Amino acid sequence: MNTILKVSGVILLLAGFALAFKPDLFGKFSAPIDAYQMIEKRVKWGFLIGSGIFLIYHHNWTSWGLVAAALLTALTFGIIMARLLGFVLDGLFTKQFLWLGIEVAAFTLFFFILAAKILK
Repeated sequence: MNTILKVSGVILLLAGFALAFKPDLFGKFSAPIDAYQMIEKRVKWGFLIGSGIFLIYHHNWTSWGLVAAALLTALTFGIIMARLLGFVLDGLFTKQFLWLGIEVAAFTLFFFILAAKILK
């Protein structure tokens, strides 16, 4: 079962990075968008990246609290990765740094909750 979850995680991770790299892979956008909006289009694929990370690295399914903390930590990390990819490909924007700061704060909170649950 662990092998199936890890393979699924790798597939989700690769699909998430591919779609974050090229968000219009399945079709062109109906209206022209600027670089700021392109980063936002990339960020939504961070959920796939985070889901893949979660399936690859999480192994303890006994506690719902631990699973929830690990899922939230992985999803937030995936969103951060997609936003950073958008920074590299589309440029830097002040408002995007605000979103990145909020996501890093949430990631830090979720990470400490996860660490507390693991060390408990």
